[in-house]
Amino acid sequence: ISVLEVNSTILPNHIVCTAAGSRTEIRDKSGILRLGANTVAKREAEGVYWIHSGSLLFCSTETTTIKFSSLQSSVTFKGHGTIILETTGNGGFKLIPLEVQGNFFTEKGGMKEAQAAQLLFVIDNPSNFGDAYDIDLMLLLRSSRLINSFPDPLPTFERIGLAIYSQELKLKGKYDALIGDAPTKDKVQ
Repeated sequence: ISVLEVNSTILPNHIVCTAAGSRTEIRDKSGILRLGANTVAKREAEGVYWIHSGSLLFCSTETTTIKFSSLQSSVTFKGHGTIILETTGNGGFKLIPLEVQGNFFTEKGGMKEAQAAQLLFVIDNPSNFGDAYDIDLMLLLRSSRLINSFPDPLPTFERIGLAIYSQELKLKGKYDALIGDAPTKDKVQ
């Protein structure tokens, strides 16, 4: 067990645990990975990340292939953009693309085009896609510490702003609900 310092090297399969109120930013060839508070995750190899609990943000300006897995599920993303991932109570996770161009792939669920402002659940083993919900990007941007609590802005921040503007034009300020968790594979709260 050791404390990470600025410019520390994290070797593959070293587990990174963040405390309450803390966050970590990891940069590698695939892009930027930000871990939220109370997150347990590891980099298994270049472009392959495992998350036990908590949340992370992945950001890449260049087309890349990256795989995320959790206790129960996994997904591969091919493309570029900014994506938030948060674990759920059922061992899977939810994906929230902020601005993206690319596709998600699961073992059982096939391919799904990544769409900005669409919360998408990844469930089961072998993994497939659960329900998808439209979310309010502006609300998320205002409240997300993965975006706002780091000294340097994301290199995709302007594109996130364009996605928010586009969504505001389409929604005209109307939305109904906020999704919290998926305690089982069949239930969303």
